[in-house]
Amino acid sequence: MGSDLTRDAGTTVALALRGRGAVTEAVDGVRRNLLPRGRRDREAELEVEIAALRVQLDELRRAASDLVGSDDVPTVLERVIERAASAGLTSAALLLVATPDGGSAFRAHGLGRTEAEQLAGRVRRGEPLGPDAVVVDVASARRRHGRLVAFYPEPAAAAQGRYLLEACAQHAAAALDLLLAVERNRTEATRATALLRLAHDLAVAADANAVAQVTADALPGIVGSTTAAVLLPEPGAEALVPVAIAGLGDDRRAWLRGVRMRFAALPELAPLAQRREPVVLTSDAASPVLADLMTRMGLTGMLAAPLLAGEALMGIVLVGWEGAARSVELEEAKVRVLGASDQAATALQNTRLLATVRHQSLHDALTGLPNRVLFARSLDLTLRQAAAGVGTCVLFCDLDAFKRVNDELGHAAGDELLRQVAQRLRGQVRGGDVVARLSGDEFAVALVGTREEAQVVAGRIVAALEEPFRLDGRDVRVTTSVGICAHVGPDGRGDRMLAAADQAMYDAKQRGRNQVAVADDPERGLVVPSLEAELAAAVDAGQLRLFFQPLVGVQASGCDVRGAEALLRWAHPRLGLLAPASFLPLAEESGLITELDLWAVDAACAALADEGSMMRLAVNLSCTTLIDDRLVPAVRASLDRHGIDASRLNLEIVESASLRDLPGVLDAMSRLRALGVRIALDDFGTGYSTLAWLHTLPVDQIKIDRSFVARLHTDRASLAVVRAVLSLAAELGLEVVAEGVEEEAQLAVLREAGCGLVQGYLLGRPGPTFRAELDRAELDRAEVPAPARTRRAGRHASP
Repeated sequence: MGSDLTRDAGTTVALALRGRGAVTEAVDGVRRNLLPRGRRDREAELEVEIAALRVQLDELRRAASDLVGSDDVPTVLERVIERAASAGLTSAALLLVATPDGGSAFRAHGLGRTEAEQLAGRVRRGEPLGPDAVVVDVASARRRHGRLVAFYPEPAAAAQGRYLLEACAQHAAAALDLLLAVERNRTEATRATALLRLAHDLAVAADANAVAQVTADALPGIVGSTTAAVLLPEPGAEALVPVAIAGLGDDRRAWLRGVRMRFAALPELAPLAQRREPVVLTSDAASPVLADLMTRMGLTGMLAAPLLAGEALMGIVLVGWEGAARSVELEEAKVRVLGASDQAATALQNTRLLATVRHQSLHDALTGLPNRVLFARSLDLTLRQAAAGVGTCVLFCDLDAFKRVNDELGHAAGDELLRQVAQRLRGQVRGGDVVARLSGDEFAVALVGTREEAQVVAGRIVAALEEPFRLDGRDVRVTTSVGICAHVGPDGRGDRMLAAADQAMYDAKQRGRNQVAVADDPERGLVVPSLEAELAAAVDAGQLRLFFQPLVGVQASGCDVRGAEALLRWAHPRLGLLAPASFLPLAEESGLITELDLWAVDAACAALADEGSMMRLAVNLSCTTLIDDRLVPAVRASLDRHGIDASRLNLEIVESASLRDLPGVLDAMSRLRALGVRIALDDFGTGYSTLAWLHTLPVDQIKIDRSFVARLHTDRASLAVVRAVLSLAAELGLEVVAEGVEEEAQLAVLREAGCGLVQGYLLGRPGPTFRAELDRAELDRAEVPAPARTRRAGRHASP
């Protein structure tokens, strides 16, 4: 029997051995009880008892296997009570255990519901249950889980069954230990994942409200609470306002969003402004405001943690429980909520700093008005959104004789005059009109309406500025000249309207100043660039397409497709499919290029996801897009949304003078490289770059311009340049691609020079699908031996 037990016990050997000892003791007892009888009777009865004990041992073994294989607490409890009844040869059993959430539970076998509840109460109170009941602890070396009770028909049977019941209880304790450990590890893994997700989501949150909502959504999973809320100070008031809520129903959420809690009415939260220490709140000991809040939210306990940035309290985080939380859980929750709140506070501070920087970059520091950049963006947006027949007007205002104020009273008085002018301009325009300071003493107003309405507003501005200004205790009079340009419909050009209004303002000055002039030249004020208006709507209209030209690896042994370059096309509803040269210059001029580039990046990521292999895809970016603040977040979002490995995306930058001169180029390229995206320098050798750029710029690949490739087999200088680039790139660890391969002779020379990557019409024209293989004709052209290819091409090239 010992060998059978060792083989069947498996992973529960130790517990099963204890069961074997119990059976052995029971067998010995039976033998002692039967010794006085006749030998034949004794042997027969002994065999019966041993058979029964073997049945019990089998039940015990099955119990060990079942319990260790269970994966949740209710299943473990049901199996414990069933196996206890089977192994103990009793028809009634009761199990009471403490649950992971701090409560208790019981299971019964062979007992009615009412009887089981009464017996469970007696066990909890420690009352005796009688001589026919056996009570054992369900406990391990780690912890005490509860008690197991079995009821027997007589006391002798109870004494005999204790051994097996204790063994079953030990199996149950081991299974509960394992289950709780697994559950704890699973919970910790879930919380760690939630913390990582919180860090990622906070990094891309656009503003304070987004930071608050991300934090509130993540906290229940991190802390283990029922609800979470983030309260931020109300602007200009000593009150907190819930801006983000998680874990509440719609009714309670709607009520909570309307709550304003003044700091003076929240004495429990006062310490949060001085130290980074969460505060435990209970409904029975809270101040009236918080007690009412917790009651309405259905909570019995809450934990408040500060959002501190340095010494500044930027907000408060609240997490709550519907039931009572154990002290151990509260201590763990304090640590977790403090870690999450620290991340949220840093993100809040970053969003505020970013908002400040953005505001400063788009507003005039002296007057607080929008500057020229923001005014131009606002005007362009107004024109694009204008409906047919709706007018847009620009008023260009310039102060008359402003230089005299600066010369006579000083620049401080001139600055004060500009501030007062800005204030008066705000008072004369209508709601929705945009007032901006363009530069010096030049101001502009953009409004939606007719030319006649614009003239009314301009007249009010002229009259308002005729009133004297008070500067350094003196009354100073200045006047203004105003030029107006009007346009009707959605296809106007903001920069040309502003230029026309500027010219009209000079006309007003020439007529005697302190008056209004209207631009009536259609070439100046009413330009209709319809193609630009259509291009502005092309992204939303779904008219843009990507075509793919294969990037081919060529070696002496063969060739294969390594990836492709994504090339933009515009499916114009009236003009058909347009190549990039037909509309990209217009996009650069009109400021639409970034929207097109960002669309192309997202479409390329979608194409990579659909393609399924590990090939790479290259996308061209303009220098304007490269330094746009939206680029890096947009690339990150596209990679995440489509589940793409960042190394599969190549971003190609065309070398130019602007690439060298624009600030932020190195920073943008470094941030893209940090995402894992590869950077390529396109059209290398034709722009304004120097060899030092290859050492300075964080690039992974250079693309030799097609102008060198076109002359490879006829121009020794071009061949020398290509070989030099290949050698230098090898030293710097850069990848080289030769563009514009259209003839077999060019491919042969490149292969002989050691250029392993090429693209061009010879090996594949751009097409609407992302191909993983070359077709037969392309493959034949790529596989022709180099010497023969060179001779044939040379004959074709000679006159």
